[in-house]
Amino acid sequence: MPPMPPADGTVPAEPEAAAAATTDPTLTATSAPEPVPGPAEPEVEAEPAKAEKKKHQAKFRFGLSERPFAPLNDKPKVELLNKWSMYDSMRVTRFRFDQPFQRYELDQFVQDFFNNEEVVAALQVLATVRGSWCNVGQADSVTAIKTEPVSCMATSMGFFDRFYDCGVVRPNGSICGCIPEYTEDDFCINQELGKIMLLEDSEHYATFSEDERRELLFRLFQHFSLGGPLNQYEDEIGPYFDIVKHFYKGLVSVGKDAKTGAVHSTSVAIQIQSVDGLNSLFPQDPDHPQNFMYLIVNPARREATVLYHAWCG
Repeated sequence: MPPMPPADGTVPAEPEAAAAATTDPTLTATSAPEPVPGPAEPEVEAEPAKAEKKKHQAKFRFGLSERPFAPLNDKPKVELLNKWSMYDSMRVTRFRFDQPFQRYELDQFVQDFFNNEEVVAALQVLATVRGSWCNVGQADSVTAIKTEPVSCMATSMGFFDRFYDCGVVRPNGSICGCIPEYTEDDFCINQELGKIMLLEDSEHYATFSEDERRELLFRLFQHFSLGGPLNQYEDEIGPYFDIVKHFYKGLVSVGKDAKTGAVHSTSVAIQIQSVDGLNSLFPQDPDHPQNFMYLIVNPARREATVLYHAWCG
């Protein structure tokens, strides 16, 4: 028998329809509206990890040498350097090294030298023209080094006999004067000797070839005869010869050929013009002829010597 309708006459909903009516979200009073999507958040790229500073891989290690440089402890030499306005802006520093050295290793040697902690702690340069000295920088920071090869082949002061031959020095040792000429490097050239050192268009400049001008012996003579900004020039050649001889002897080592007995240099020299990654080597105009740093390597003694001077004009 079919079920009796309710007394109020309503018709009951079908079971599926009733279920749908109770689950339809549009009919549920408490249902929340669907969220509206907002603008996308920009993606933030993670910062790349900073690469650790690569430490220089060195073959040679260095330590400060206690061996003095005799000319700078000699009172007459010091007096001359003061007279030539060079003493207060000059330093000579020696270092020991721990491995045998061959000439073909010079580039490696120089890189190791300027990246070495003990070297940069001991080596000083002029920071200002007023005479303030500072360390060259930090170890393991050098990226490039500009150098110029310097020869140590000359072993005799007879190298300078041509001063007499060409007439710029008289037989009695006095230096011939000339009408003063002023150069762009702030030199007053009032001697024929100065013309040979600096003025390419002078009569006697060709007395020394370009290769000979790269000899350390010639460079030392040039530096001392030109002097500093308050230089008092010598009238006689003797004081220049004397100090050049003693400096060269203190910087360069020599040996003797077992068969011929000929004396030859065993040292290797190079001029350091700039070192990227360290402080400036000179307080002004690095190309000035009186701004110089030489590194001289003595393989037999395992010693490296730095001769430094800065122009403070």
